[in-house]
Amino acid sequence: MSSRDEERRHVRYAYHADMEYMLKPSAADEILKGAVVNLSDSGMSLFIAKPLAIGQEITVRTNLPNRAQTAVVRWIKHVGGCYKIGAACNNLE
Repeated sequence: MSSRDEERRHVRYAYHADMEYMLKPSAADEILKGAVVNLSDSGMSLFIAKPLAIGQEITVRTNLPNRAQTAVVRWIKHVGGCYKIGAACNNLE
């Protein structure tokens, strides 16, 4: 088990789905697209086209099983021609 796995509050499961998100705060309501690769009650991992900063908050516009409305970027890796991020979910119902 990696140290990142030990830091997680909930077990992540493979979950593959397209998703939409918006930067928060944002002057423009630009809808961005990504793909979820795993998901838990408290976080998710995404593939996205443009890098985000650690600490950046996003608004999740896709209905995910964990009911997250917003998430905060915790880590980012450049993978091939895209970026993989880990995000902690906020505003869970």
